[in-house]
Amino acid sequence: MPRPAPSIALVEDDPTTTERLQDCLAGRGYRVSAFTEGETFLRTLAAAPPDLLVTDLKLPGINGLEILRRVKAAHPDVEVVVVTGHGSIETAIKAIKAGAFHFLTKPFRLEEFRNLVDQVMEKIRLRQEAEELRASLRQQMGMEGIIGASPQMAQVFRLVEKVAPLECPVLIEGQSGTGKELVARAIHRLSPRSPGPMVCFNCGGFSDGLIANELFGHEKGSFTGAFKAKRGLLEAADHGTVLLDEITEMSPDMQVKLLRVLQERQLYRVGGTRPIHLDLRVLAASNRDTREEVSQGRFREDLYFRLNVVTIQMPRLVEREGDLPLLLEHFLHQYCQAYQKGPLTFSRQARALLEAYHFPGNVRELGNIVAQAVALSEGPEIIPRDLPPYLHQATHPSPAALGTLEEIEEAHIRRVMAGVDNNRSEAARILGMTRTTLWRKLKKFGLDS
Repeated sequence: MPRPAPSIALVEDDPTTTERLQDCLAGRGYRVSAFTEGETFLRTLAAAPPDLLVTDLKLPGINGLEILRRVKAAHPDVEVVVVTGHGSIETAIKAIKAGAFHFLTKPFRLEEFRNLVDQVMEKIRLRQEAEELRASLRQQMGMEGIIGASPQMAQVFRLVEKVAPLECPVLIEGQSGTGKELVARAIHRLSPRSPGPMVCFNCGGFSDGLIANELFGHEKGSFTGAFKAKRGLLEAADHGTVLLDEITEMSPDMQVKLLRVLQERQLYRVGGTRPIHLDLRVLAASNRDTREEVSQGRFREDLYFRLNVVTIQMPRLVEREGDLPLLLEHFLHQYCQAYQKGPLTFSRQARALLEAYHFPGNVRELGNIVAQAVALSEGPEIIPRDLPPYLHQATHPSPAALGTLEEIEEAHIRRVMAGVDNNRSEAARILGMTRTTLWRKLKKFGLDS
């Protein structure tokens, strides 16, 4: 439904000025109500507050400064422009301190007045869009805080609602930063196991011994330093849910051990001989194509079928049509609260940069970008200079600053590595190269540390 034309209240006791300003504003499509004194205007305020109030300072009865104070007390969002032929620095400071958007001294040119009103209306438009986004955001956060209104996310929500009440294992696939863990937590919270614990473990980057110790626990004296027995994460998740993240990073030997635990529904602690029975639901996640990993012999087929009763594929951020504004508003509100900054909006130029970017790090990268922008912002708007420099380079490259092919390659690898939190497997997949090739290039550019 189209938004109604902005409304402007004009309080001015000079008929000639009133007529000129009315014609000027009506010609730009605004709805204008004119008043010759403040009392009449204030009686209409409660029923129909305008978007913008333009008031003379010197009026019969209540003066413009008092009208400004009463309007701001009752309706803080109403913008006010004070106009007077008796201007002074002291009066201007009082009006601004009382909440006026601007102070205009007579005589002024109509073009100056039009430009000022357009500036106010742009501010109002941005605020209204933010409010509409917040309302839409509240409607779209029913799936346990996961934000999205796109058809792609609607499909994810439908699958979560279907599988959550069941006991079947679920495999969640998607690039780093797409929200796989959020979906796993939503499945747990919507399931009958929600009163029980939810335990997450990342299988990547650990030795087999450490994974076994973390997942299965150990008995006292089972190795040097094992001064007391320790429950593993699988045991801690009893009567609840466990998420095994980056499951395809697990070594073949650990895959065998995990398969045995899932088949027998029991485990042995490291160094233990007593079986511990388990009652838990297993969810798994991977940033790789698990079926491809099976076909390449890197992941056991029997474990794949044990984990993959239902697959949920998480879309990349660039594939989520219309979700970027919702996510921007969510992160903006989140980090304004976290950093104790006043309400902020994105300028048109900043939004254009974000809309043109491809986000290799997906939603996680977007959150990091907004956090930085909020931290660096100095005014009520986030402007392009508050955004990371690589956004400017990615969307508006200067021919004189393109650099050599090697420099461009290094910069792109840096961006992708940053976007995926230095996950080399995911970076290699995005860059379309093998892990070995990526390792050589990281070493060449001094990025291997």
